[in-house]
Amino acid sequence: MSSTTAISGSSDARGERQIAAESALADPAGPARRRSIVLSQVGLTVILTVTVVLGLLIRDATGSPGVLLAGWILSLVVTSIAVVTPWSRILPQSPFALPLLNLLVIGLVRFGAGETLSGTGLLAALPAVWIAASHVRTATAVALTFGATSLLVSLPPILGGAPLLTGGLPGLVLLPVVLAGLTWFVSSLVRDNRGRQVALLASEGALRRSEKEARARERLLDTVLETVRVGLLAVDADGHDILMNARQRESHLAAAPEGNTDPSESDLLIFGPDGQTPLPPAERPVRRAIDGEDLESIQIWAGTPPMQRAISVSSTSLHDDDGAFAGTVVSFSDITELMLALQAKDRFLASVSHEFRTPLTSILGYLDVALELEAELPEQARHYLRVARRNALRLERLVEDFLAINAGTFEVNPVRTDVGLILAEAAESALVRATRAGLRLVNRAPASLPAVVDPDRLGQVVDNLLSNAMKYNRPGGCITLDAALDGTTLRIEVEDTGIGIAPEEVQHVFDRFFRSASVRSTGVTGVGLGLLITRSIVGEHNGSISVTSELGEGTCFTILLPQG
Repeated sequence: MSSTTAISGSSDARGERQIAAESALADPAGPARRRSIVLSQVGLTVILTVTVVLGLLIRDATGSPGVLLAGWILSLVVTSIAVVTPWSRILPQSPFALPLLNLLVIGLVRFGAGETLSGTGLLAALPAVWIAASHVRTATAVALTFGATSLLVSLPPILGGAPLLTGGLPGLVLLPVVLAGLTWFVSSLVRDNRGRQVALLASEGALRRSEKEARARERLLDTVLETVRVGLLAVDADGHDILMNARQRESHLAAAPEGNTDPSESDLLIFGPDGQTPLPPAERPVRRAIDGEDLESIQIWAGTPPMQRAISVSSTSLHDDDGAFAGTVVSFSDITELMLALQAKDRFLASVSHEFRTPLTSILGYLDVALELEAELPEQARHYLRVARRNALRLERLVEDFLAINAGTFEVNPVRTDVGLILAEAAESALVRATRAGLRLVNRAPASLPAVVDPDRLGQVVDNLLSNAMKYNRPGGCITLDAALDGTTLRIEVEDTGIGIAPEEVQHVFDRFFRSASVRSTGVTGVGLGLLITRSIVGEHNGSISVTSELGEGTCFTILLPQG
């Protein structure tokens, strides 16, 4: 007994953890459970009925027909209880009362049948299995089986008849121990099976929830993809399309040759930034992205006029858990309106630049005529005329630079030049305007500083930087011009104590038409081309220009030009 209880204890802990989960589950199989209980009871009653009939037919002196019939009647009562009880409305543990009553029935039938049907006691195995399969703890099932079977074995001696099993005391103990062991074994199997069923139900519930969440995420993703105004394409490592939103499908068809409703990538009409040069399939953005290249704002033109569209293409590679290339996501932004606006701006700038040439030519002509008469003019007037002519020539060069920006070319002719003189002339030209603005202009550059540069272009660069320093300064501020030859590099600095540039805008100061928010708020006029021209000229000298600035404190531009 103690060993059986100890063995059953190992499964109790596991069974106890399952009781709460099992009890918490609804009983969706209530009708099936009732049917199982009724069929089990009816089957046992049929067996007992056959046993009773046999006992009555071949009974011996040790039998008791009255007890035999009483056991059979009790079995009918138990069967009636099984049939009328609403098992789906009561706890799952309740049916274990039926096998206990059946054990009593088997005891009565065995006692009534006598020694003729001594094997009737083995029928106790059926209620024992039933108890083991009930929703009770293993230890409880073993204890109930052992106790009820012990009572069954002891009933004949108690009632004064022959013992149920021969063999004395060992015979009285053997059946309860065997059936208790059978109960423990079956209960353990049932517990494990129920545990797996509970886990399976939980897994199925989690799977259903996961599927529901996945469908919700898929609907959300589809909605987002179809809502965004950017074309999106996802391809796998082999270049096969995984996903394409409606916006990209429209762009894809817009680039298709006429009459081709399902073009491949190589069939699409894709052109370079000029909108005219066809791009070979290997150089197209999607092909480059499939090859593992991450793209950033690559401009192309898709289709042919008048429906041709400008597209900005970017891509990001996908990688699996091992870091291997698994595909790429490509985005397509329609920038046609922006490109058309920029083209209109360029055309306007070119038109205005051409219009400037006529009055500038007239101004320069009259200044040249006036300077031919310089002998008849006071020295101060001649000085003013020379300054005016020099700035008119620079204005003419600026107009030419506007045209050069549109053409994408700048002409630079470096020669041996006195940079100190160029900087002095630039400072002299800016001094009058600086004084009127209440600014102090300091030229710290050496009076003579030989270097190889384009004198006109360098003068234009310094004029641009000094002009900006005056525009974006404040009354009482200071502008410092400095230069030096550091080994094989000519360094020129223009520093001011003006309004400064915000950190997030510093990297954009050399962009075409860029004007910072702080500048726009001041009302200072400008088109945002001066620094672009300045950087282009410095670049043609194989040099570099950098800027450091602190908002509200001032700005410093540094030019480095290689010498040698």
